[in-house]
Amino acid sequence: MDLPLAPVRRILEKTGMRVSNEAVKEFAEVLEEIIADISAEAVALAKASNRKTVLLGDIKIIRKKFR
Repeated sequence: MDLPLAPVRRILEKTGMRVSNEAVKEFAEVLEEIIADISAEAVALAKASNRKTVLLGDIKIIRKKFR
């Protein structure tokens, strides 16, 4: 998937801490894994409802699991 690293770095730097390049890359990989998991669950919900489209409601259901 390859998220751009600059926005990831900016998110991490909002903590007020300096962030190593390795930490940025690792954080981006973690985010990519989370995105892939959410995507897979959203697709499963859509298919379970006999849809070919992932809807906002699917994402909202999945988001509740991460809170």
